[in-house]
Amino acid sequence: MRAEVTMGIIALGIAALGLIFGLASAMRARIKEVEDVYLQHYWEILDRLPSAALVGQRNRKTSDGDRRVARLYLRLCEDELQLRASGWVSRWTWPGWRNGMLTQLGKWPIADEWQRIRCGDLWTTTRGQYTHLRKLDADPGYDPLNVRWITKAWRRL
Repeated sequence: MRAEVTMGIIALGIAALGLIFGLASAMRARIKEVEDVYLQHYWEILDRLPSAALVGQRNRKTSDGDRRVARLYLRLCEDELQLRASGWVSRWTWPGWRNGMLTQLGKWPIADEWQRIRCGDLWTTTRGQYTHLRKLDADPGYDPLNVRWITKAWRRL
């Protein structure tokens, strides 16, 4: 009888471990799905940038359409930073996203629009917005991740 109980406990332990690993794997897959959706949004916005911006050149005049695309990109960045803060961007994806944001903040037309938002004519109307992006701009090492250690371990953040 003792052998049967011991075998039952061992089987239960193995089943519990399988369940835990399965749930962790499903969580990581969900994080990857979220990252992929935002990566798709990034490429959709990038496709709308003027061709000069894609090769690092600057047009003489920034059109309303260029400004709109730049604002869409800045909103996407803030959303991505919020996702990271909530624990939905992995530790492997985050450095690439952060470096990409910092690079784009210095390139036309995004740099021009960011300058207007940060300290130009749009500053007063956007004061309470772009909270994480402002912090990232001030500190290139900024990581908004703000979850408990167990969540970090569970999601591999």
